[in-house]
Amino acid sequence: MQGQDHTTVDSHIEPRRTIWASIRDVVHRCVAAFAALDYQYESPRKLFNIPLLSINLGFDANGQMRHARGWTAIGTRATGLFAFGLFSARALFAVGSLAIGFVTVSLLSIGLVTVSGFGLVSVSVVALGYLAVGVLAIGYKSLGIIAIGYEVTGIIGIGTKVSSHFTP
Repeated sequence: MQGQDHTTVDSHIEPRRTIWASIRDVVHRCVAAFAALDYQYESPRKLFNIPLLSINLGFDANGQMRHARGWTAIGTRATGLFAFGLFSARALFAVGSLAIGFVTVSLLSIGLVTVSGFGLVSVSVVALGYLAVGVLAIGYKSLGIIAIGYEVTGIIGIGTKVSSHFTP
């Protein structure tokens, strides 16, 4: 391919570099803003010596994530009856990037009823559980585009009792 103009090829590569540089810049600013968080609050009212509300955001002097512990906990890491954690949450009702509890909402979660990840009842892009609903659903009873389990409903179904358009 002699005589091909390389400037047209380079002009397509340059915007991609600019986009990735912009994304990297936004991520760096978000990380810096998050690292600067420093807020602590614990309600004076307690039940069984556990605060009704605990808010603990940011990192301690050693660079460790702070941990909010209370009946209602909000923090970088949170543990309580109701927990809202930026990174992790452990509670009966937990919301966070990583959540463990009875009812959870997160990117990755372990619980009885989850809106992500795996649990007894799971609703997610990739769902694992007794009852699973997702793009890829794997469970005893599952519903999804690709459903795998005992009783399945999906476009592609793999299981014993299958209701699908395509069955391998």
